[in-house]
Amino acid sequence: MIRFISGLIVNIRENLVVIDVAGVGLEVTCSREALSLCRVGDKVTLPVYLHISESGPLLFGFGDYSEREFFLMLKNVKGMGARTAISILRWLSAPELVKIIQDQNPERLERVPGIGHKTAERICFELKDKVKKVFAGETDLPEANDKLQVIRLALKELNFSDGEINKAIGILEKSQDIACQSEEKLLQQALRALIG
Repeated sequence: MIRFISGLIVNIRENLVVIDVAGVGLEVTCSREALSLCRVGDKVTLPVYLHISESGPLLFGFGDYSEREFFLMLKNVKGMGARTAISILRWLSAPELVKIIQDQNPERLERVPGIGHKTAERICFELKDKVKKVFAGETDLPEANDKLQVIRLALKELNFSDGEINKAIGILEKSQDIACQSEEKLLQQALRALIG
């Protein structure tokens, strides 16, 4: 499974971003948070999800791995799908959705185009317990060690040596605000430390 992609942004239109990854232009349908990280001409690393359907493969991009996790929960709600889940994340951030679900406030979800009353209620009902388990609270952040483990695995997938990975992790550990930064931003810092 593809967990993330890293490359140069060559085009942005509406919610679609084209990223040059080793000479291949990948089209990524992005959440609002992912789009906020993208500028034409910049290098970016985005957590992604590869969705395979009858109409062909689609790549969905996210601001961080927590948002990707939330997308996977959303798309598994009865009657939902990947396109509807990413549409919701274009209108609301994961923390906003967590609060809506915890407060059992389907009316706020109904403001998202294409989300009716029954669907909004189903999302709130089906995800209430899951949100409690996955997200300890609206503003709770993953532990720094968990984030560093994700960065370690990501660098391993990029074929960096154990020595290089340890060097990058060591640099990140000197940062005072690991818990406040997204995994995507931490990975960018690690890559800058390794390849300049």
